[in-house]
Amino acid sequence: MKKGHNLSNSNLIDQIPLACADELAAVEFLERQRWGSTPCCIRCGSTNVYAMVDAKTGQRSSRFLWRCRDCKQQYTVRIRTIYEESRIELRHWCYAFWRACTSKKGVSALEIRQHCQISYKSALFLMNRIRFAMAPDHDSPKLTDTADCHETYVGGTPRYRGIGKRGRGTKKAPFFAAVQREGELRQRVVADMTGETLRAAIREEVDAHARSVTD
Repeated sequence: MKKGHNLSNSNLIDQIPLACADELAAVEFLERQRWGSTPCCIRCGSTNVYAMVDAKTGQRSSRFLWRCRDCKQQYTVRIRTIYEESRIELRHWCYAFWRACTSKKGVSALEIRQHCQISYKSALFLMNRIRFAMAPDHDSPKLTDTADCHETYVGGTPRYRGIGKRGRGTKKAPFFAAVQREGELRQRVVADMTGETLRAAIREEVDAHARSVTD
């Protein structure tokens, strides 16, 4: 928990429904998770900062900007996060994070699309970023002993009927997974299903001396 963060778990849980429904509440919720009660500049680290407001309404600026009095830079809570380059509203990110953390069987991009009323492309982008953020540290040891490696296509529906090759004519994402026998699972979205890409994924996740089992 970050320094200055004095919210209990029960308070956090109480705030999640509002953060999933209202953009300002979502922004303030994520700001508290990142900075606690002491907002700081993400560029120079100074705490001499303030939230910018609209001169006419006195409310937070439409982009929810902060400004540092020391380095004079403007920034938002999005900077240096997985949603920095995304235009998807933060309330949708809050909802997707909540569903990803609480669902026993996981959550699909299709479900996020339906619940948040966003495009499937946006939902898939959002869930891929969240899964990446929640994945184990990439510096963790590689899988050893015997590792089963598999690939498949996930999500989407076929655009055309009667096409034999898997993935062609669909919106599905190529997905790779490697699991150690009675051990941990490594999984990721890959660029394509070519042998070169899959071999590279196996080399990154499985030790060179391990026994790799593929179909």
